[in-house]
Amino acid sequence: MRTKMMWNDSHLYRMGALLFIFIATSITAHAQLLRKNEYGVGVTVAIYQFDDTRSKQFTQVNALKQTVSTAEEEIEYISRNYGAEELKIRHIRTIGLAEGESFTDTQPMNDKILSFTITPRIITKNDVTFDFVARYDDQVLLDVKSVAANSYETVMLRGGQGGFGVREFMGPNGPERTPEKRALLVTVTPAVQTARSLANKPSDISRPTDQFGSKVELGESDTFIMPALINRTPLKFPPGARVSGSITLTGIITPEGRVTNVRVLDTPDAAFNPKAIEAFRQYRFNPAKLNGRPTYATYRETIILNKEGPL
Repeated sequence: MRTKMMWNDSHLYRMGALLFIFIATSITAHAQLLRKNEYGVGVTVAIYQFDDTRSKQFTQVNALKQTVSTAEEEIEYISRNYGAEELKIRHIRTIGLAEGESFTDTQPMNDKILSFTITPRIITKNDVTFDFVARYDDQVLLDVKSVAANSYETVMLRGGQGGFGVREFMGPNGPERTPEKRALLVTVTPAVQTARSLANKPSDISRPTDQFGSKVELGESDTFIMPALINRTPLKFPPGARVSGSITLTGIITPEGRVTNVRVLDTPDAAFNPKAIEAFRQYRFNPAKLNGRPTYATYRETIILNKEGPL
């Protein structure tokens, strides 16, 4: 009887030790999961062109001492403090990303594609470390690794030259544009948030659907690549029209790269909606791919308007 009791005590001890290890391991794994997923980052990327041949020289990575709320204010600040000549905004994108999640955006410029990929490698409560690559016509204009920025701090990145630039001048029939070689300048402004509060996630911008627009659920082994914009049709307003704000639309991109089922999600003036819908329907895409095959997918587009017209 005594021997049996000793065996039970020993057995209980081993079981208790195993239970302790299991609980400790579970707590550690849960803590690691929380550390990994607790924070995300909302990143605003602004793409500019500038004339580097006439500008003052500045380093490739610069932390700005001031973060502003509009592209116009940022242009004025960078021109004044860094001597960037003929600085012009070309594209703005705000995206919500988890740690380690890459996002690639594309923008047609002068009949070729400018694309950038941003990847937040490390996200903490107070700062972000990210990689950034920009290409134009398959030429790498900017490739930086492990750039650190505090939350709500703007980092400016200087890139190389490419044929994506435009020169504006007054022609016989009004303002005209012609392609021109210009250097790339990018600003990145991160805002650290809890992962669950992130907006503008890649899945918000685009997700796979069937031909009727119903959501397609993705499995762990599925690979989805969102549509890539290859041709953007500008909004056309009457001469002298003053517009401002932004219009957000959504539609379905077909496997042929065309846009259907367009809806306006947000607008500063309902009078702009018909022209915005007409323009969006004329966009052309490289279609989304699900496991390597073209598929239907949603796509959300925000068109920024300025005083002269759409950006």
